[in-house]
Amino acid sequence: MGKYIKDIEQLYKGVAGLFGSLDQLPEVKRKVLKTELLLELAYDDPDGIVVVDATGDDIKLYMGECPAGIEPKVKLMMSADTAHLFWLGKINFIMATATGKIKTAGNVGGVIKLVPVLEPLFKAYTDFLRGNGMADLLV
Repeated sequence: MGKYIKDIEQLYKGVAGLFGSLDQLPEVKRKVLKTELLLELAYDDPDGIVVVDATGDDIKLYMGECPAGIEPKVKLMMSADTAHLFWLGKINFIMATATGKIKTAGNVGGVIKLVPVLEPLFKAYTDFLRGNGMADLLV
């Protein structure tokens, strides 16, 4: 169990809310879709998986497992707390990969280009946590 994320459902709820907010951020959503990324986010402490599929006309999220027939091109592995702190804007992606807090597999070039585009989502994540009874996760 992590310092902030006590059970994976907390992170799933936050990530779902975060990506749900993309409808209010059409420019960010358009840029995410333009990457055509198929990304697996594998978490530990607690364990979980989120697959982000931006290969179609809309972004699809799969929580808990990668569906059969879907082959992510990039995999990022990190603790649930690291993911949470990233979405709060507290962790620099490049530094986290350089120090091993985030491990990567596959071609991460698209992810590196995408990271600056995601900055407006930091506020959206914070707002979602506040608005959904999860303010205790703010650090």
